[in-house]
Amino acid sequence: MAIFEESILLPIPRPVLFDFLSKPANVAKVTSSAVGLKFKEAPEIVSTGSRISIQMVVMGQVQNAIHEIAEFAHPELIVEVQLEGPMKSWRHEHRFEVVGDQTRMIDVIDYTKPGGIVGLLLSEAKVNDMLEENFFQREQNLRRLIAQGLLT
Repeated sequence: MAIFEESILLPIPRPVLFDFLSKPANVAKVTSSAVGLKFKEAPEIVSTGSRISIQMVVMGQVQNAIHEIAEFAHPELIVEVQLEGPMKSWRHEHRFEVVGDQTRMIDVIDYTKPGGIVGLLLSEAKVNDMLEENFFQREQNLRRLIAQGLLT
């Protein structure tokens, strides 16, 4: 199992950021366009037990996945796990911590690469590089929306 971790500090109150990212439509707004993220089925706001059917582009290939919200503790924690999808396993923990009048958002992803030929071609370093690029783009998009007063 591999682990990827990212942490950013954003100039926005924790409840505002948490509420914004609890809505799949908003997650799509801040995700890198290179991912081609589409929510095929998702609630307006996630909660424990919510299932999310997504489509994304990974290494030029369209992939489908179903994730479930395993834990939801407002405004501190969202944990999603892959039930079906391209990875053998995927657990994404989103933590939100108060730092003065700002929020530290910490993402920890525990994953296991797929098996077979795809797993041989897809190194852990390649997966981490793709995640790093996607999280960089997400941070830039969040900062832009915050600066424009559009993160609500």
